[in-house]
Amino acid sequence: MVTGTSLANQTIRILNYIDHLSPEAGDPDHDVITALYHMHNLSPTYAVITCPVRHGHFFYISENCSAIFGYSAEYMALNFRSLSQYFSQVHPEDIVDFQDCINYFKSFIQDGPPEEHHKLRAVFHYRFRNGEGEYIYLQDEKVTLITTGGKNIHYSLIRNTDDAALFTGMKIEIYRQGPGMQKLGEYKPAASRNKLSAREADLVRLIKKGLTTKEIAWQLSISHHTVRNIKSRMFEKYNVNNTIELLNITG
Repeated sequence: MVTGTSLANQTIRILNYIDHLSPEAGDPDHDVITALYHMHNLSPTYAVITCPVRHGHFFYISENCSAIFGYSAEYMALNFRSLSQYFSQVHPEDIVDFQDCINYFKSFIQDGPPEEHHKLRAVFHYRFRNGEGEYIYLQDEKVTLITTGGKNIHYSLIRNTDDAALFTGMKIEIYRQGPGMQKLGEYKPAASRNKLSAREADLVRLIKKGLTTKEIAWQLSISHHTVRNIKSRMFEKYNVNNTIELLNITG
């Protein structure tokens, strides 16, 4: 599981590295791409991808993307360079929520001074169809860096978190870089739409802890039959088929 502290350390380490590699003189684009090329060596589990909207005149994607997405860098550069192409691989159930998360991030940008925008980090969690046609759980951190040469670099640090966390729905986390990494907020559209009753919230909280039906019943001082009935009613209420789907839409 990637914690706020490890995320902060990783981000600061990478930003310091790329800032050091980006000189003020010479070909700016070449300097930036060279820095990005070397940067993913600091953490090979992250793919580095420049923003195709902000950097329309060049595009960079690190070669280690094949280990994450299941596609070669060449294939992704040809087929997923535009946002519409990339979003065609995002899980259909996450598309609308993704836009809601983008709007949530925009609210932080609009409320903050422009000179502070580059300090914000938006971390998106969503599902993406990989090269084998299976959906994987991605952590996608959006980063803006102002180098010593005054050039803005907009890129993403993306990793596959299938082995580290259970997907529980599309969400966004907002951080501000400073001496450390301060978490400013978190938003999960599905959880906002599906407000739980107090009893349902208790049940979901204990399910997340990995408790069995009998353990949940003991914690809530009810019978295990009642726990099963509550869960069954929640499946029907939220139109889901299993516990994982229930967690996906309830938080």
